[in-house]
Amino acid sequence: MTGIKGWLYILFLLFSLIFVGITHQGTMVGDYLFRTIGIPPWSEAATNHGLHYSVIFGIVMLIVSGNLTIMYFKQHYKKYVGRSVILFCIIFIYLYPILTEQLYYLVNVNKEGVKVVDFLEKDSDCMYGTQEDIVKIQCTIRLINYGGQNETIKIRPIFREYGNSQGIWSFIEVQPQEITLLPRSNIKYNIQFESKPDAKIVEFGASGNTNYFGVEFVKDGQKKEVFRR
Repeated sequence: MTGIKGWLYILFLLFSLIFVGITHQGTMVGDYLFRTIGIPPWSEAATNHGLHYSVIFGIVMLIVSGNLTIMYFKQHYKKYVGRSVILFCIIFIYLYPILTEQLYYLVNVNKEGVKVVDFLEKDSDCMYGTQEDIVKIQCTIRLINYGGQNETIKIRPIFREYGNSQGIWSFIEVQPQEITLLPRSNIKYNIQFESKPDAKIVEFGASGNTNYFGVEFVKDGQKKEVFRR
């Protein structure tokens, strides 16, 4: 029979797994908690590079909670306790993004508008090239509709450059495209965008590809930006 101490160790282990687990959005709960209490999760906070403090803290918690759980249950169950705890951790981390996505579907099933649409960085990238005074952009974007009905919405990619206020993305304005997202869907779309004409574009003449971008959603006067990095 599991005592109070045993349940506390199990809860500590579950919290540690949730802390370091990667959601379907590619985010980590530990990063969110660090930011909530005013601690940057990265040593280079402006660029999300360097030492990942929240991951280091989470791994330490996971090791401690795992060892406490194993040592406690070894007193009651002699065989396979260590293997069982390790196997549980592996299965939980593997299923965690699936569980978080299904939870979002459940919570938002009766909601609509920009609040139920989302952008995932996974499998998303953009290629761009300059043609005279415009930039043509071909994007592969993974979009989610958590709601239970079609959502016709305007979207456009958002590009940012670290510490470069004079880069091409600081002044070009990408024109939005309208797209209909199926209910409870997680689909990869190929969408072409263009910027508004601008004389500066001729001067810079940028071309290339990137997976460092976000997405702006607009519907019925409401706007939502998703840029997780």
